[in-house]
Amino acid sequence: MQILRTLNVITLASLLILTGCFGMMDDGITPPAEGEDANASAVNNAPMIAQSDILSGVLEYEMEDDSTANYDSSSDALESFTVHAYYAVIDIDGDSMTLGWDTDLDGIIDIPVTDSSSISTMDIPIAHWNELDAFDGEGYYHIMIAFIAIDEHGLGSTSFYEFAAVDWAEWDEDDDESQSGGLSLYSFSGADVQGDLTDGSGDDLFRISMDQGSDINWATISVRISIDGAAPMTCDNPGLTGGVCGMVEYGATDDQVWSVGDGVTISETGQDLCSVTCSIDFTIVDTREGKVIYSSNISVN
Repeated sequence: MQILRTLNVITLASLLILTGCFGMMDDGITPPAEGEDANASAVNNAPMIAQSDILSGVLEYEMEDDSTANYDSSSDALESFTVHAYYAVIDIDGDSMTLGWDTDLDGIIDIPVTDSSSISTMDIPIAHWNELDAFDGEGYYHIMIAFIAIDEHGLGSTSFYEFAAVDWAEWDEDDDESQSGGLSLYSFSGADVQGDLTDGSGDDLFRISMDQGSDINWATISVRISIDGAAPMTCDNPGLTGGVCGMVEYGATDDQVWSVGDGVTISETGQDLCSVTCSIDFTIVDTREGKVIYSSNISVN
């Protein structure tokens, strides 16, 4: 009887131990679902997109050229603006990504890209731009586009980019009106400078003198030149540097205004713009009023 009781106790203890072990195994191990990697992480991070304030400033300066406006060769109608935008994108999970620009904000990539960082040059149709009517002048446009990055699991990120552009052709068409209307009637004259042009990068090109008009502050003046029909470029105002052409004031130089009798010498500043004989179109813009106040052409040699 004692032996039988001992056997029963041992059997019952063994059953309790085995039942406990199986329960621990069931509670601690969950098999992966069908098709699921048992070692896969449960967290997926979205791609991260960055812009560059430094490059944005440089590219915005370049955008001020008329070459960013594109016209139909047969009708001269404005078709698009060319913009430049820097982007950088990373996915810290190492996932492959689908990247590109959405130029009409419909959530679909219109211009795909492949590099993780680059400067994109894009021709955006004029239909995607908004013409701004709040300014005293025609031809101001604005657009907001988006950069989209989507990883291989479908998780995405978006960054918005903003651009402004000017259709200078509309200003040129209104040139006669801007000179004949308003409170001030401006007149300027251009003249070649003494001395021959060279293949250097510091030649004086020509002079512009104000013959008629009221004083205008240099802070609101922009002078653009186009050499032999090339894309226009903005020359640095007196005292400023950084462009490929600059202006040195003569006459009354102790004030901050361009007055009758005063003038400027347009010079190369670090780039050979004209070596022999050139035809130069120049345009003077009152940036405060948003109007061309004078434009003409001069031949220099």
